[in-house]
Amino acid sequence: MLWILLGIAAAASWSFAAFIDNYLTDVIFRDKMPQAVKLASGPVYILISIIVFLATGAIMPEAWQAGLLILSGFISAIGTLAYYQALKNEEATGAAIFYQLQPIMFLAIDFFLFNESITFKQIIGFLVVLSAPIIVIFSRKHKESRKLELTAALLLVLYVFIATISAEISTRTSVGMNFITVICFYLFGRGITDCLFNLMPSYRKRHKYAIKKYGLKYRFMVAFDILLCSAADFAYRYSLIIGIAALSSAITNAAELILTFLFGIILSIIWPKFGREKLHRHLIIAHVVAVVLCVVGIIIIQ
Repeated sequence: MLWILLGIAAAASWSFAAFIDNYLTDVIFRDKMPQAVKLASGPVYILISIIVFLATGAIMPEAWQAGLLILSGFISAIGTLAYYQALKNEEATGAAIFYQLQPIMFLAIDFFLFNESITFKQIIGFLVVLSAPIIVIFSRKHKESRKLELTAALLLVLYVFIATISAEISTRTSVGMNFITVICFYLFGRGITDCLFNLMPSYRKRHKYAIKKYGLKYRFMVAFDILLCSAADFAYRYSLIIGIAALSSAITNAAELILTFLFGIILSIIWPKFGREKLHRHLIIAHVVAVVLCVVGIIIIQ
């Protein structure tokens, strides 16, 4: 039961963090290289990993385990490049629909790499889940909007695929390990990778612009976003270890989809600049149908 509660807690944290990411992309960076936010997030991830590791007295892993966990963080950090690029043309609720592909990718990876079976029933569930993002794309009335939506969709699929590989690596490496050690080395890998983007002059320029124009507001939002995502990573990856990976992923993603949709409506009404969702009737209906299809598809898969 604990792994289910952890999955839902992770979903709630990621759902709210998605709107912070949207705000950073649309308002702080004005849709120009929002990936530059990684220059601010890198040191925070490293600091969190070191503080938690020292405070809890976590055990040092073997060299190969440490390397794989850092690699998991590296892969995850690289995947967020596609994520931020996609947010330029996609709202938080639309992006959340594509996260439902992760349970499918988990099962596919397990099938091709670890010889785990896939049933005909699960294939039907796959098709039901895949229909959800297609509905969202074609809910756009203008062809240009559909093209932008398709571009965002491909980027989000890439992001989810990379995130799934990262989760698979850390989950299979962490067997028999202290979980605090696992999450600390994973976050350390993310932080180191994000810091490497300081080598890109264009990112440094956008980062300096954000600091100069928004100062403390920018730093606070990035720090809060990272704390939410780190807490979500902790809860989610622990749920993967103590539960069934594919099922835990399915429950977490379904909860995230529903919560993001609810947060999107509420925030867009009471705080439009933060919620920033398009509350047109046909779009809301399309998202409701997509949510239902994702939940039904995940139930069929499991």
